[in-house]
Amino acid sequence: MDSDSFRAGNGNFCSWYKSQNGKKVKWCLANDADYLKMAHRFRTFYWTLNVFDPEIFGIDYNTIKKEDSPAISRKYTVGYTFGVDIDKEHGTDIHDLEVKKAVEDMAQYFSDRFRDYVPNSVYCLYSGGGVYVMVHHKVFDQFCDRFKSDPNESWDKMAKVLGDALDYLIGDLNDEFFKLHPEHIGKVKADQLNNSQRVFKTLFSVHKKLDYAVIPLDPNNIRINFENASIPLKPEVIKLGENWYTEYDHGEYFLNNLLKPFLKQSYNNINKTYRKEEKQEFNSSPISIEDIEKWPPCMRNLYSLAWCGDGQTRALAAFASFLGQIGIEEKQAYMMFDGLADRWGARKENIFSNYFRIMKVPTCRRLVSDDNRGFPKSVSIKILGVCKPDIRCGNVPSPYYYADKKGNMKRLLTPY
Repeated sequence: MDSDSFRAGNGNFCSWYKSQNGKKVKWCLANDADYLKMAHRFRTFYWTLNVFDPEIFGIDYNTIKKEDSPAISRKYTVGYTFGVDIDKEHGTDIHDLEVKKAVEDMAQYFSDRFRDYVPNSVYCLYSGGGVYVMVHHKVFDQFCDRFKSDPNESWDKMAKVLGDALDYLIGDLNDEFFKLHPEHIGKVKADQLNNSQRVFKTLFSVHKKLDYAVIPLDPNNIRINFENASIPLKPEVIKLGENWYTEYDHGEYFLNNLLKPFLKQSYNNINKTYRKEEKQEFNSSPISIEDIEKWPPCMRNLYSLAWCGDGQTRALAAFASFLGQIGIEEKQAYMMFDGLADRWGARKENIFSNYFRIMKVPTCRRLVSDDNRGFPKSVSIKILGVCKPDIRCGNVPSPYYYADKKGNMKRLLTPY
């Protein structure tokens, strides 16, 4: 908790809500009863990087449309921890000494760059498969306080601006790191995924598969110690958590120097499209299009792809959004999404919940663009080679309109 504001919880990355007096409400990790119920039910704890106004914990999500949930999370966000999930690349093993060294080196690089601006605000954790590098949420108080009360700017928009700016910064530092350490390419990556409700495993949470717990690391000297992370944890390791995440700096220097150009970039990009996007109707098929033969070649080929390395997060996000638009029932859609992600050995966190029936599938032009900088700023799946246009592809702007002929006809008959 931070004074009267709290983080929401999630168990095993499958339980966002609890039942309370007939309502479906968020788990609150600052509530002792919630914490104990979660501890009895779940192996792995996640917490939001968002710090929420307590009013959000009284909202009955039975009454909320799925696509409205991200906007509600932004509305009630009063603070945000900047999180960088530095993880081994898919198909590698953190116990491989070269991979472990790559993860440690990248985490140290990010930690050092942030500590140049906020030396007391950087916190690092071993996550089980990599390292979390976090910047204390109080660093962003100046930004949050200003725009939560600014009558000239929508807080919903500015919350998006902040998340995108943080992701642009991660991308920039990621590029810098690999220029300095080309030997680590293919062994480690930094996720660009700060969004409306991003979650990390909590301090001392048990990993979902490995017998490791999330433990503090020294931001000045990041070294992963598997013995220290093994459960049950030693008392001296638990003691490291007593004063964890308790100090922070005023964030003005970080915001006005390191983050400023990325805030400008993000603001300009979002400002161009914000009002237009808010007015757009989310088109979806009234009848589920389950016949895969009616799908466009790109989605048919994507769904049958045996393996996907680079670009798998982009591909899964596009696939989830496509399933949402063509009317596939949620449980069936998740089974299809989950099966594909498991086949690829891909990470799933946040993707389905943030894209299914919330985001439109990207246009064909964007899906085959040459921009492969990484998710979520780029959505190109060109490198996968799944786009093999047929004669119908040239007459539709997106995979959705290929699959839904009636929807495409309505589009063509609707005056601009």
